[in-house]
Amino acid sequence: MTPDLSVVVAVYNEDPRNLLSMIDRLRGVISPLGLSYEVVFVNDGSGPKASQALREIAEQVDYVKLVMLSRNFGQQAAITAGMDHCDGQAVVNIDSDLQDPPELISEMVRLWKDGYDVVYAQRSSRRDRLSKRLSAHLFYRVLGAISSVKIPWDTGDYRLMDCKVVAALARLPEKTRFLRGMVPWLGFRQIGVSIERDARCIGESTYTLKKLLSLAADGLLSFSMAPLYLIPLLGLVLCAAGAVGLLVCFISGSLHHGHISTAVVIASVAIFTGLQILCTGILSIYLSKVLEEVRARPTYLVAERLGAPFTGEASRERSASTNRSVLAPVKSADS
Repeated sequence: MTPDLSVVVAVYNEDPRNLLSMIDRLRGVISPLGLSYEVVFVNDGSGPKASQALREIAEQVDYVKLVMLSRNFGQQAAITAGMDHCDGQAVVNIDSDLQDPPELISEMVRLWKDGYDVVYAQRSSRRDRLSKRLSAHLFYRVLGAISSVKIPWDTGDYRLMDCKVVAALARLPEKTRFLRGMVPWLGFRQIGVSIERDARCIGESTYTLKKLLSLAADGLLSFSMAPLYLIPLLGLVLCAAGAVGLLVCFISGSLHHGHISTAVVIASVAIFTGLQILCTGILSIYLSKVLEEVRARPTYLVAERLGAPFTGEASRERSASTNRSVLAPVKSADS
């Protein structure tokens, strides 16, 4: 039977206590709503401790699906894998660290029933380190200023989507997936719900600075051409500045009397050379992203699929049709 609601939880080395708490809190939130539901855990190349905990959950809880990826592909790929294996009429994605409260799902479902196709959580405050709060604040403002798509400020990946939105998202072919921009690009009726993001209570964050910078770069490169347009503008400004400088030197007679020092010449050459390298670097970054798309490698690879509800064909067909993964056969949780 097709569930009313699917909940996707991407997991990378999460503390098993958070995973068990996630199951309990989801049950406490969704059961009173009178909806049938499934929970799709995606193991994004976690170590033995988290992997074993996920296997035990899939064996013991009859509404849990477990998608085991062959290695760590990153959060956006793992979320994509989860959505590709969902069968619900609506899909909720939530982080495994419980910083975003599962209790918000009831409000999301209410708005979905009112006719909204996407309901996203918008963080009014967050109990993170000051550096993380400031960097997130700056990132969303910069991205909003230069993006070709209106991306809501201070949002993560915690959202509810109608199945037609999930199906539309599956049709987008790009391999580098910045879901926070892709979902707004789709359109449909979307609305935000304000939340206060809690501090992590158990375990340590596995989202390193490198991963955060990579996600920010994907967002900027996927939804803005501003850096490319900046290159000819910068060239025009430099040409104009150079012409004005030559004119000033000519008028003042500096060119005739050799008053331009060697240091000024060297500094000028260094500045212009640095700008040339910078512009070449911007082009190289965009070309590297184009190369990733042209290679057309799968977004993720599935090693195993475990869980009692993982016997239908709907999720298999949806995933296979996206050409984003290589599917492994379904296995029982105790095999």
